Amino acid sequence: MSTENRKIFLRFLICIFGLWFLIFNISCPKPAKITSAKRVISLVPSITEIIYALGKDSLLVGNTIYCDYPEAAKQVYKVGDFSNPSLERILIKKPSLVFATMPEQRNIIEEIKRNKIAVFTSKPKSVDSLFQEISEIGKSIDASDQANILVTALKNKLTEIQNKNPNIIDSPKVYIEISGTPITTVGNLSYVNDLIHCAGAVNIFSDMNREYFVTNSEELIQRNPDIIIILHPLATKTQVKKRMGWSQMTAVKKGRIYTDLNPDYFFRPGPRFIYGVEDLANIVQGVWTKKR
Repeated sequence: MSTENRKIFLRFLICIFGLWFLIFNISCPKPAKITSAKRVISLVPSITEIIYALGKDSLLVGNTIYCDYPEAAKQVYKVGDFSNPSLERILIKKPSLVFATMPEQRNIIEEIKRNKIAVFTSKPKSVDSLFQEISEIGKSIDASDQANILVTALKNKLTEIQNKNPNIIDSPKVYIEISGTPITTVGNLSYVNDLIHCAGAVNIFSDMNREYFVTNSEELIQRNPDIIIILHPLATKTQVKKRMGWSQMTAVKKGRIYTDLNPDYFFRPGPRFIYGVEDLANIVQGVWTKKR
């Protein structure tokens, strides 16, 4: 899906939401109002994206310097960076709810709770848990209906993407690199591992019961990936090809090294994950077709 088509898709979701929500409010009696947060701070870029996708950005009184999507998120009051947000700047905004994640923000979470402010802790491990989290976020900011619509739209799009791939018995093996020095990748406890599976491929380290870990060239050569995905800016295709021993890998021999995928689609568990799955599924489909 092109960038323009993706924009059209998101606008379509917004239009559908508006129509559905209008019909629902007219035809159905309103349930009792559930008390929800009125001033929120997001310390997690993916949750910032979810809040905007649910149309509740008016509640957002603070976020981090890494909350840069959509464009409007850049203009929100900044409470610091992802790893070290400022408690003082958080307290100044008097939030009723703060969105955070573990384990990176454990310390600030404890400090916020000591100040008697509610904290929503995010840590999705899979696409299904992301869907559940979107629903929970919706409940916390009085956007349950919007969350249900968004989750349904994402599930439908995911099904559409997966239906383009036939039932692959011999799934292409994918290596995801998140750092080149040292060589760091993802195991089966990572959310990214599930994205690879959703795209019709298999993570070459799916047998590793870890989230992220350091590996080495010898191990990679032995596992021999069909596809190499570089999700950091410090390696080009040419540099990857020149790494000692890597020319033995099928991915390198076949020229299946990809350095132009958007890391945010993979590392931010929010609505845009669907674009990461789609991009990877397109690569997988091409590889599988050629293998036939």
